[in-house]
Amino acid sequence: MIGAASSLVAMALLIRFLTPQYHVLELIFLRSVVNLCLMAPWMLRAGLSAARTDRLVLHGFRNGLLYTGNVAWFFGVTMVTLAELSALQFTMPIFVVIMAVAVLGERVDLPRIGVVAAGFVGTLIIVRPAELGFGIGPIVVLAAAFFYASAFIATKRLASSESGNVVVFYMSVFVLVFSAIPAAFVWRTPDLADLPAIVGLGFAGYAVHYCVTRAMAAADASFVVPFDFLRLPLSVGLGIVLFGEAFDMPILIGAAIIFGAAWYNTWREERRGGTLVR
Repeated sequence: MIGAASSLVAMALLIRFLTPQYHVLELIFLRSVVNLCLMAPWMLRAGLSAARTDRLVLHGFRNGLLYTGNVAWFFGVTMVTLAELSALQFTMPIFVVIMAVAVLGERVDLPRIGVVAAGFVGTLIIVRPAELGFGIGPIVVLAAAFFYASAFIATKRLASSESGNVVVFYMSVFVLVFSAIPAAFVWRTPDLADLPAIVGLGFAGYAVHYCVTRAMAAADASFVVPFDFLRLPLSVGLGIVLFGEAFDMPILIGAAIIFGAAWYNTWREERRGGTLVR
């Protein structure tokens, strides 16, 4: 889980480094190309038959949500501080709770209502609409969290019949297809000097999925999820050192509230034998 958290921060740093030269729509496409190349060894070993599926429409819907979340998150990286980016991403589990009730028909009870309410309070502390105005940057990052949460709900539907490799393979294929046409309108042929950073972006994206999957297989969710909070101090420190971003205590307080609510929900579901168990 530390690897996943570090990979997400690395992605944000690489996007910051590359966006002065390349549009985010092109970067999403290039990252997908690298991701698909990383899936090649599995495809060569297992063969095309391993990717056979009867749920192609749901794969397409899930990855449409995922691509939309990618676009919002990549833009968000360029619009808010790294600390604010990481803090607002912690709202994703809160959105999952809401959609699990609305889409999956899961039961609403007082603790779940409390989790959502705490997440809302933490978000307000971070964005401080009365003091700073509700800027477009936080809205874009929150939209990314919403679409990622929607994709997670779709993934839960797929998990009943599809393997992890199949889900990641179709993610790579669909996001590549979805991102190709938008990227063509903003295309700039990458310079050789930028190829290491572009390849690194793809590796970091792949590492996030790989590390989360391995973490959940190795230990209980309630144990590994709190390590995701390391993204915040990493983001704060790198933001200060590399970009001169100011230390912002309300972001830390709001993030702690959001993450605490999300962790409590994970722990509670695990104790009840719910769907968040590894």
